[in-house]
Amino acid sequence: MPYTQTLQFNSRRQTNWQRNQNTVAFASAMKLGPVTHTVLIALMITILGLIYLTQATRASGYDYTASAIQSKISDLTDQKNELAVQNARLMALQTIQNSNVAKAMTTPTDIQNVTE
Repeated sequence: MPYTQTLQFNSRRQTNWQRNQNTVAFASAMKLGPVTHTVLIALMITILGLIYLTQATRASGYDYTASAIQSKISDLTDQKNELAVQNARLMALQTIQNSNVAKAMTTPTDIQNVTE
């Protein structure tokens, strides 16, 4: 029976091995066909797509939180402006009532309503 080379091991004499390199190369006994390769690639692409979607969804969640905070800031700013106007109005009435002109005014004695 002549000597035959197995699929799992390579002889040192048949390849140009350098010093301190492995002289045995492992070859898997299980072979995968083109359909299996296609299915594995489709699975990897699907998994990568799911990872991408989770990251994109997380980013949009942060965007939603930021926009909610921004709208709250806008509402509070509007409320502050309205309160400032109301404060100015009330302070103006108080200063008018305390003025010398307002203190010198008298109540009217004769009031007549206009009718058509």
